[in-house]
Amino acid sequence: MAVISRLLQQRHAFYRGLLAVEVLALVGLRGLEQAPRLVSLVYLVIASVAVLLDSPLLPQNRLERSVGESIPQQLKQRLQKALLRRQLVGFAWILALLIEGIWQTALVFDPALATQLSVVHLVIWLLLMLQLLWNLINALAEEPLFNGDLLMGAAAGYLLVGFTGGIVLNSLLVLDPAAFNLPDHGHALPDGIGHAPAMLGAAFASLTTVGSPVLKNGNLTSLTASVGITIVGQLYVAILIAGVLGKPRTLGKPGQPAAAPEAEHPQVRRAAAQLRLRRPRR
Repeated sequence: MAVISRLLQQRHAFYRGLLAVEVLALVGLRGLEQAPRLVSLVYLVIASVAVLLDSPLLPQNRLERSVGESIPQQLKQRLQKALLRRQLVGFAWILALLIEGIWQTALVFDPALATQLSVVHLVIWLLLMLQLLWNLINALAEEPLFNGDLLMGAAAGYLLVGFTGGIVLNSLLVLDPAAFNLPDHGHALPDGIGHAPAMLGAAFASLTTVGSPVLKNGNLTSLTASVGITIVGQLYVAILIAGVLGKPRTLGKPGQPAAAPEAEHPQVRRAAAQLRLRRPRR
């Protein structure tokens, strides 16, 4: 089916783009220490990959009306939900952009206001990043083939957990500075901006269960944040294994097995044809 092939192509481009941006951000983490203001830009760019590559808001990602009308009735509801999730991601990104600008401005000119805004800043970013992560898990679970695109999507999702942890730690630094062991960052910037690269590094250290000396031992805030990042990372791996490798491909009424919509993809049909048993000759 042409519509499924097109949606899969968009999805795989999203996997590759997201992973590429995340890897570049990690490689440039040392350079970000010299320009800590760019860390917030990195977060926005990572989240914008979904808006640019996995969003119906762009003309090149929209389905033609004639093609949409040819979709079977049983698939239309799923397609509508997917498009709605994509639109919500776009709106959440705009909201995150606004709160990030207001928060950083308050850090410079009104630290007390920035402390109050940190809770709102944290909640909005968590809603955006966790929505991205959940959409990515759902997309990976619907992949018809275990191939390189699926592996890149899985890796991108795991790194996304680390970047989400960096946002969490950065907001907690403003709310509770005593929870962190941080030397002078050497910049004429507020700690919430100057220590942003260190918070990102500490988040990935917690994600890999290595731990970071930046988080103060015995402090409830740092302990909760570190354990939370580690648990989310492990849950992601467990959910991914269960969803991608163990989830049955069903569609329609409960208890009525049917092929997944991605089964109409040409690669799936070719793979099924190769596995089809030949009838023995008499």
